[in-house]
Amino acid sequence: MASKTAPSATSAVTRRTITGLILAMALIESLSGVTQGYLNPILPALGPVFEIDDPTINGIFLISNVSFAVLTPIISRLGDSYGYRLVLRWSTAVVTVGVLQMALWPSLWTVTLGVVMLTCVVGFIPLMMGILRVTSPGHTRTGVSVMIGMLMIMVGAGGLLAGIVGVTDPTLGFWVAVPFAVVAFVCSFLMPDAGVPTREGLALAPLLACSLGLIGFVVALSMAPEWGWLDARTLTAGLLGLVLLAFWAKRDASAAPGKRFMDLRMLAIPRIRAVSMATFFFGFASISYFGTNGIFLHSNPDKTGYGFGLSPLMIAVVLALASVLSLGSSLLTTKALRQFGERTTLVFAGVLLAGGFVVMLLAHGSLAGYCVGFAMFNLSLGMYQAGTRSLSVEGVPLEETSTAAGLNELALSVGIAVGAAVVKLISSANAESGHITEGGLFFIWGALAVAALVAAAASASYPKRPSGQVTA
Repeated sequence: MASKTAPSATSAVTRRTITGLILAMALIESLSGVTQGYLNPILPALGPVFEIDDPTINGIFLISNVSFAVLTPIISRLGDSYGYRLVLRWSTAVVTVGVLQMALWPSLWTVTLGVVMLTCVVGFIPLMMGILRVTSPGHTRTGVSVMIGMLMIMVGAGGLLAGIVGVTDPTLGFWVAVPFAVVAFVCSFLMPDAGVPTREGLALAPLLACSLGLIGFVVALSMAPEWGWLDARTLTAGLLGLVLLAFWAKRDASAAPGKRFMDLRMLAIPRIRAVSMATFFFGFASISYFGTNGIFLHSNPDKTGYGFGLSPLMIAVVLALASVLSLGSSLLTTKALRQFGERTTLVFAGVLLAGGFVVMLLAHGSLAGYCVGFAMFNLSLGMYQAGTRSLSVEGVPLEETSTAAGLNELALSVGIAVGAAVVKLISSANAESGHITEGGLFFIWGALAVAALVAAAASASYPKRPSGQVTA
């Protein structure tokens, strides 16, 4: 999709104005962090409450991640067509309704529906990046770093608050996100009306092909251990998903303007292609692991042979402390990109992430040793999240910022969804009495370490900055 969103004629933005704008954006992004963080300690503890096992818990995470992949391009495309601010308001409204539903009527079905509604947070960053780059292009990297920093710290804080509130009843933890949802919804009305909407309708055929293709492929990958790899349902869902994705890619690559869902021709730009590939494998190797991390920390070693039997509250404390590292690394990413270069920064993030999984595997019998590996994981998380998002919009026209950001978010979401499917596949194939075996955990850590190294290799293809060029 070639965006026609253009910057409106505005006077110079004062430092106070841009500071207030970035602060409001950070508050909106705090809702994204809380909703993603508070599920980590709650869901593993819901097993006895909802009478579900570990693979089912991973399945809820999978549903959430698939929804991220499906909604990412849709929300970004709506932002270009109908305005960043308007779509941002609707997105925060849907998330708010989902948050209230889970808090008021907690059940397996309302939680499953709620986590789908919560995935509308995936549009926050592309939409706000569109607003920010139109309003003050020179502050894009700084704004992204602050938003990602807020996202990272609130992932930990949300989990900690949910653990404290839900110490006696995990379902009470769902109330943690309610005040953040209200604040985010109010802040969405403080955003400037930046850019001119194209008013182009959605290209329905490629939209459906992309969405249904993602669902079919990921469902086949995740359900194959239960259905069987040669089962008709697995083959039908997988092959149909791949065919639909191929149709979507071919259609959007050759369609005329206004007839595309996403402008995949943007991947012809070397830096966009490198960042998108790296983002896919970073998402695969990192965010898809959070569900397993909660399960591992919560597991009773007397029953499973691994884990530390941590309560939801203690898991939340671990996540909160680790998120401080993600906050610090994200805030330092702008300086690292400028001082060491884009390629070096992203490659280092990939190697650090792989090293974290290796440490977890080797030292998983010790809480301190495992936490060292998880600390490396979180340092990389903040670094690559801020770095890839900032770089995803550089080198594209100002009016295509949301499109480029949405394409990168799509790569991240698809990577997370595929990674979550692989994790669920491994956990389902290596489960005994409703628990993942220790060998299954080794397999998960090893697979994600390899994916992190692939992300580092993809980052190494990012074009070097021309000598003497300095990017703000």
